Formats: sequence, structure tokens, C-alpha cells
Amino acid sequence: MYEGNKIFALIPARGGSRGLPKKNLRFLAGKPLISWTIDVARENLYVDKIVVSTEDKEIALLAKRLGAEVPFIRPKKLATDSARGIDVVLQAVHWFDKKKLHLTY
Repeated sequence: MYEGNKIFALIPARGGSRGLPKKNLRFLAGKPLISWTIDVARENLYVDKIVVSTEDKEIALLAKRLGAEVPFIRPKKLATDSARGIDVVLQAVHWFDKKKLHLTY
């Protein structure tokens, strides 16, 4: 929480990388790549909720095991090499809004 506002971290984790497929599941220094990102978010004193946006079921399962939330599966059209990061963020915001799960939860 920061100045009375709850903060959530949105971690984009695409499984369909062309250069290194499933790179978020690959090990780096003893643990999966996505684990490093989730750990940093968890250690941040201001982050109240960690949400992973992915189209990949394996990444979603691992992210949940690591303590992140995966409330939705990202649409395939937002998991391409040409997908823009802002569109991934907007999709997440719209998803929360549609479900009436305001980001201030």
C-alpha cells in the first residue's frame, strides 16, 4: 500500500516466445525465470497483489504455485510477437472492470 492506495503488480509472461519458447519456465540460477519476477514483486513493500497475465496454462499453474494470482488467461491475440505491452495492461484493466473487481479491491 502506498499513501492509502493498494497496488497490484501485473506481470506479463508469454509462453509463445519465438526466440526461446516457454522461457518463463526455463531455469536460471536454480529457479524458473518467472519465479525471479514474482519474488521481486513479493518483496516490494508497496505491492499488495501480484497478477500474472499469460496465455500459457503451464506458466499460469507455476505462477499460482509461486503465490501470484492468475484470474484470467490472456487472449492469444495479445500473446504474439507484435502484441503491444499497453494492450496487455488495458486487457487486464478491462477484465477487472468487467468483473466489477476494482483494482482497489
